[in-house]
Amino acid sequence: MERKINQTVWREKAFLDKLQAAAVELNATSHRDIESLKFRDSTGSNDYRELLIELNPLEEKEIQGNYQGKAWKLTDIDGNSVIIVEHETGLEIIYVAGAIASIVGLIPIIVNTWNRVRDNWPSPMGRFGIRRMERRRFDGNGRLIEEPAPPIEAILLQRLLNENDRLNERMLSLEREVSNLKRAKDNSNQSEVKKKRTKRSVKEKSNPD
Repeated sequence: MERKINQTVWREKAFLDKLQAAAVELNATSHRDIESLKFRDSTGSNDYRELLIELNPLEEKEIQGNYQGKAWKLTDIDGNSVIIVEHETGLEIIYVAGAIASIVGLIPIIVNTWNRVRDNWPSPMGRFGIRRMERRRFDGNGRLIEEPAPPIEAILLQRLLNENDRLNERMLSLEREVSNLKRAKDNSNQSEVKKKRTKRSVKEKSNPD
């Protein structure tokens, strides 16, 4: 039991180190802003070499850090970046959870290319069919969350919906600010009108015809 606890603690520490390194590399505020997508399909180095060749239009840079495997930072022409990590147990994609441009633009390209590359390298175990994918992250309480990932399309849709909600909240906030400013301006104008009327009345009383 103690050995299992120690392994769990070690694993969480290793994963924390990985996401902290990724946060620095991807200019995220915190490791809690970072998510990892992990494919669970045993693979070999040939797959990763082929993947990098297929992703050649993207800027590729091998990076150092506690990634538990070889890691590359991939950047598109607009400066959006993600990190991919080579594991024997499958590809890992690390990204900023709130970076919509990266999630919508880069991740689908990498996922689709990986699936195509894997299908082109048949093995006795078989590489065709559905591949399990996990999503890993730390929650607000510092707990490591590992859960089955929905299809990539569902992840993209959820992120877009979340971003839409944030934009709507921001728009409502701005509308309230504009309304408050307009109300303050109207009150100020009414106050000025009252002052002018009062001055005019006082002046008329002091200078009767």
